[in-house]
Amino acid sequence: MKVKLFTAQNMAEAMAQVKQDLGRDAIILHTRRFRKGAIFGFFGKEMVEVMAAVDSAAATISEKKPKIVVPAATDDTQMTALQLEMSNMRKMIEQVLCQLPQNSKQYSSLMDLLIKNDIEPLIAANLVKGLPDEKSLVGSDQSIVRKLLLDRIVNFLQKIDGIDISPSGCKTVALIGPTGVGKTTTVAKLAANFALKEGYKVALVTADTYRIAAVEQLKIYGDIIGVPIEIVYSPDELKAALYRHNDKNLVLIDTAGRSPSNHYQLTELQALLAVDPYIETHLVLSTTTKYKDALEIVNKFSVCSPQKFLFTKVDEASNLGTILNLLYHFPTTVSYMTTGQSVPDDIELASSTKLANMILRD
Repeated sequence: MKVKLFTAQNMAEAMAQVKQDLGRDAIILHTRRFRKGAIFGFFGKEMVEVMAAVDSAAATISEKKPKIVVPAATDDTQMTALQLEMSNMRKMIEQVLCQLPQNSKQYSSLMDLLIKNDIEPLIAANLVKGLPDEKSLVGSDQSIVRKLLLDRIVNFLQKIDGIDISPSGCKTVALIGPTGVGKTTTVAKLAANFALKEGYKVALVTADTYRIAAVEQLKIYGDIIGVPIEIVYSPDELKAALYRHNDKNLVLIDTAGRSPSNHYQLTELQALLAVDPYIETHLVLSTTTKYKDALEIVNKFSVCSPQKFLFTKVDEASNLGTILNLLYHFPTTVSYMTTGQSVPDDIELASSTKLANMILRD
């Protein structure tokens, strides 16, 4: 089998290279998006990497055919190529597993469990790679191998850190993300915990002036918790509000939900956060979001340089593989996870052990 790695600026160009070099019989072994010259997955130029393979006999036939120059692709062509590649991913894994030696097939059940929980096949394969033969263990206890896999996932999710408030100075934290992920409720939960349970001086600022209901909701929470709330409409107003509350331990900023496909809205959000380079930005992601959509959200919101991911609606998600997939491609720190609508109770510092157990649930 002939295996080759291709790098291009987009998926359509990469697929064109695969077809031109290996022919139409090639199968896709692995794809990933990365940023050339990036730091923690942000900044840099976005590139696409594709690993493809073809049977040696088929490759020989393909090499005898005249090369076909593929013209630059349109957005529709890119989407079609991406959908084709994704649909072939599962087939490729099944083909690879069928070709493995018999003593390697023992992991197919673990692979199936991981893929069933929406973990990408390549990541799943890396997680089970090198696990001991369960038959060689005392009592042939299959749960031992599962425990080893659980430990690997726990180790993978070690970058966890909440909001760290300094004894002196004011910490400013902004929650950003698309619409419908629960930013306003999450801001209220954080404010209640830091103000009521930990006794810090907290202020709320909302820039979500697109939704009157969101402003009113946060006002009600502010009155109940007993913390001041400011409404801002521009970067200058945000800067003034932060100055007025620099005597607080913590200022939490609720931003309007932004569409990842709306460049103007993201630029507007970027300008808002630029008023203070020390604002700690948490990208709020719902675990009920499909992985493909979540990947687009992270890519588009990277212009705002979020330092941490915050996952909501953990209680509503049937599978949590999306968390593992995102952290594989974007090794960012995770802060909190929410498990319901109750304020202030249904939020907690993310737990690698708890997440790993939920990811591996049957």
